[in-house]
Amino acid sequence: MRTVLTVGCVLAACVWTSWASAEEHAVVQVAGPRYAEPPVDRPPPPEPPDDGYRAPMRLHIGPMAATTGRGLGPGLGVAADFGRGTIGFRLAAAWMRGEPSGADPSPIAGGLAQYTGELTLDLARRSPVHPIVGIGFGYARADTGQGAGGLGVGTARMALEYALAIDDADVRFQIGALGALPGPADSIVSDVKGWGLLGATIGIGF
Repeated sequence: MRTVLTVGCVLAACVWTSWASAEEHAVVQVAGPRYAEPPVDRPPPPEPPDDGYRAPMRLHIGPMAATTGRGLGPGLGVAADFGRGTIGFRLAAAWMRGEPSGADPSPIAGGLAQYTGELTLDLARRSPVHPIVGIGFGYARADTGQGAGGLGVGTARMALEYALAIDDADVRFQIGALGALPGPADSIVSDVKGWGLLGATIGIGF
């Protein structure tokens, strides 16, 4: 009897071992092809914020001074800037007293008036600080102290402008320098070779 039980246990153990081994080998892993992950749509980087409200027209006013290198003739300047973008346009006028001079008389000793239009380029439109360059032309009337005459002029200007960050107003402070090169001129002022203007203005947009 014991022999029969022993043989039965051995047979049962063999069957169990065979069944477990079959179960292990029956597991089949199927690996399908791998595909690349679809690209993730990333939002574009945000643009730097604007420096507040930008008016389509701004009026400037402030002190000016004219010089040919002998001194400074003080005066007043006004201007109107047009445009909200990188490229704009400026109309300007300035009236100065005569440049003081000693033994070497100034060609604008009696005074200077200048009226110009120029194309402007804002090199940092989205910044509170705006470096600006401008090129234009216009008309000037120079007084040598012996007489006055008219001149055509070409101009080049560099300025630095600071815009206050105000939501509903466009207020700016500007300092700049302009060089004027005379063109066709009346004979009485034909010896005028050119001059520079220095100025500071405050501008308010509408």
